[in-house]
Amino acid sequence: MTGFLGTVVDAATGWLVQSIIGSFFTRQMEAWTHEIGLTEDFEKLKFEMRNVEMVLAAAEGRIIGDNKPLSQSLDDLKGLLYDSEDVMDELDYYRLQQQIEGKGCTAASDDNSDGSYVSSSAPSSASELVYSATSQITRWASCGRKRRREEEGPAHSIMLTYEIKHDISQRINGIVKHLCTIGNSVQRVLQLEISRPTATSNESQNICRNARLTTSVPIECKVYGRDAERDKIIELLINGGSSELNVLPVVGIGGVGKTTLARYVYRDERITNHFDLQMWVCVSTNFNEVRLTLEILEHVCKDRQEYEKISNFNVLQEILLKNIRNKRFLLVLDDVWEDKNISGWIKLLAPLKNNQVNGCMVLATTRTKSVAKMIGTVDEVRLSGLDEKEFWLFFKACAFGNENYEGHPSLQSIGKQIAKALKGCPLAARSVGALLNTNVSDKHWRIVRDKWKSFQEDSDDILPILKLSYDYLPVHLQRCFSHCSLFPEDYPFDGEQLVHAWISQDFVQCEDRTVRLEETGQEYLDRLVDLGFFQMVNSHYVMHDLMHELAGKVSLNECATIHGLKPEAIRPSVRHLSIITTAFDKDNGGNFPNERFEKILQKVRPLQKLRTLMLFGRSSINLLGSLRDLCKEAKCLRFLRIFVTGADISSINRLLNPCHLRYLEYVCVVTTTMSLFPQALTRFYHLQVLNVGISGNLAVPTDMHKLVNLRHLISHEKVHHAIACVGNMTSLQKLRFKVQNVGSFEIRQLQSMNELVLLEISQLQIVKTKEEACGARLLDKEYLEKLSLSWEDSSMSLEPVMAEDVLEGLQPHSNLKTLEITGYSGAIPPTWLSSTFSVTS
Repeated sequence: MTGFLGTVVDAATGWLVQSIIGSFFTRQMEAWTHEIGLTEDFEKLKFEMRNVEMVLAAAEGRIIGDNKPLSQSLDDLKGLLYDSEDVMDELDYYRLQQQIEGKGCTAASDDNSDGSYVSSSAPSSASELVYSATSQITRWASCGRKRRREEEGPAHSIMLTYEIKHDISQRINGIVKHLCTIGNSVQRVLQLEISRPTATSNESQNICRNARLTTSVPIECKVYGRDAERDKIIELLINGGSSELNVLPVVGIGGVGKTTLARYVYRDERITNHFDLQMWVCVSTNFNEVRLTLEILEHVCKDRQEYEKISNFNVLQEILLKNIRNKRFLLVLDDVWEDKNISGWIKLLAPLKNNQVNGCMVLATTRTKSVAKMIGTVDEVRLSGLDEKEFWLFFKACAFGNENYEGHPSLQSIGKQIAKALKGCPLAARSVGALLNTNVSDKHWRIVRDKWKSFQEDSDDILPILKLSYDYLPVHLQRCFSHCSLFPEDYPFDGEQLVHAWISQDFVQCEDRTVRLEETGQEYLDRLVDLGFFQMVNSHYVMHDLMHELAGKVSLNECATIHGLKPEAIRPSVRHLSIITTAFDKDNGGNFPNERFEKILQKVRPLQKLRTLMLFGRSSINLLGSLRDLCKEAKCLRFLRIFVTGADISSINRLLNPCHLRYLEYVCVVTTTMSLFPQALTRFYHLQVLNVGISGNLAVPTDMHKLVNLRHLISHEKVHHAIACVGNMTSLQKLRFKVQNVGSFEIRQLQSMNELVLLEISQLQIVKTKEEACGARLLDKEYLEKLSLSWEDSSMSLEPVMAEDVLEGLQPHSNLKTLEITGYSGAIPPTWLSSTFSVTS
């Protein structure tokens, strides 16, 4: 496919330089560089970054065609911008280090800097120490030198040595020199007028600025033009023959609506009445008998414990057969690609064929006739594009928000020309219609229409059409979308976690300081859904496989995926890497091809540039040896998702550079005994997301409160309970707080935590007075939406009047939506719980 990369100067590089300037060239950083004697270097880099910003603004959208030297210069320029971001981020790390190490716990407490730990599973006070180890900062943070504690001297003299400052100064000056050279050459080659605005960026921004035509009836509620196909398939399924199992393939090109039609059939009353059991599994390109059997079992087993810890394929099949025996079922296998592994199909379908009931059916959707030929037992249903009349109604619903819209005669005329070029493809209509809907004007629609001329030659390839919709996205949405190519195909995205990932990569920008980044990120995701790049399926977000393919194409220079042992050409410019080993999850590690994976990983170079490493598949735990070396070299890593055992957490953490890491997710495969948060983790001052799963068997360092930028701690509530001086972690959004008779766990720890959205406070029987309760300052927490208050120990329960006083002192902000109170012994509600309060539940 041509036209995806290297033909124009894209807006992403300009967005990157703007992001760096906005994040690092601040008054706070200006004061810090002045304090440490790097003002001159700071100002030189700032000046050159401004120049580059102007050059890129003027160059945006300019055609560069096959000019490879110019294309290489632009790539080099982007690389230098990343280097600039890294060196400024490192400077900011040392600023934070001075701020944090020079400031102890805010409350009177036992601030153990000797590496003490608090058990998250201890049954009594969290101040009980269950482990002690010598604290050490990693060699990254200290640059190979021991940190000396000098309480009398200025804090920065401890933190920043002459050698570190000299190294940073040298790096900044090298970057400035090369930015100047490349920026001037780009300006000269493109003959740029620096002050000239570009139309391209204005067009893309219209997607966010222009009002949209909407309707109260969701488009997805209606399926257009498929009633005849639906009825034909239902008849074939109900009258499928007398054999025990028949397979009906539905074949069509990508985006033609196979999955939509299958859902239409699946939910039809005639189907639900005829079959005793219905199951839906998305197969995709990863054909794995164990995974597919487990997903089928999710539909047929009421108790997950019956199968979820079993990986033996034969045992899983026996469980499946037991649960489907004597039941007539319909199984939908959506998006099937495997057309060679006939033995795998025979194994997968074996228990389904032996359930001793006639009329059981499998409905399989696929793009290829070879799949239909291999697994089909009845003639395939061939799906073509929608007929012209139905397609026009659907197109109008997407473009105008109403299938019956008759206004804007000129737009109707342009729209019909565009619709004709789309050849009845629903996915293309949804994507292009959403693009047109962002700017309902003759000019915009004519520009879009004129793009189609180059797409009409190949009716089967709609990627160029989808690419056009991508081109019109604002840069921040382009980055959020393209980054999702790292996830496996058909991955069910949790919206909240996806937004957290975007924030940790600095993709989410918000000028309004009163709006949380999470709210802005959710708006990004909602917009991508509106524009057809994501779809909502139940409570998750999914990408159509063609959209996933598009994301891979547009991110080819920066993102790469190692999918099993498939040979991948990984470009040296790649900064984001995912490794998918799900194909080997069924082998229990016995046949995992370690050596072959190691050879593939050796091709990922240079590792120093790597910013993201994501692993999918439990079997990837077999790669930990190789990944340790990779993590050690990847000095700029910002995002890490990795499968580990509890014993591996410390060894991995010691290898990571604490300067840059924002997102750390440990998917624990085995956690049966007490595991330790590594002491080095408390030096990851930039960390925003820490996900350690739901295990409560974790010992927490007593100085974990130093993670001042941590926004999300996904863990068992016992981990939350064990954090001493949690009041320093003012960026946290959710907290489960356990009041204790220790200074570092008193309720006043909550006083400055004004970013909280969810707060649970337990053991309130320890709080004795209204004044003490007021110390939590819940009234200041304007973002707080859900509050849970709990009195637990009846033996320590207060007199009713005391409980009433404490609850009175826990008055939340009026923005609160949900309030839960348990164990309260008072006789009357607090005065603040009035009819004017906004609590809804």
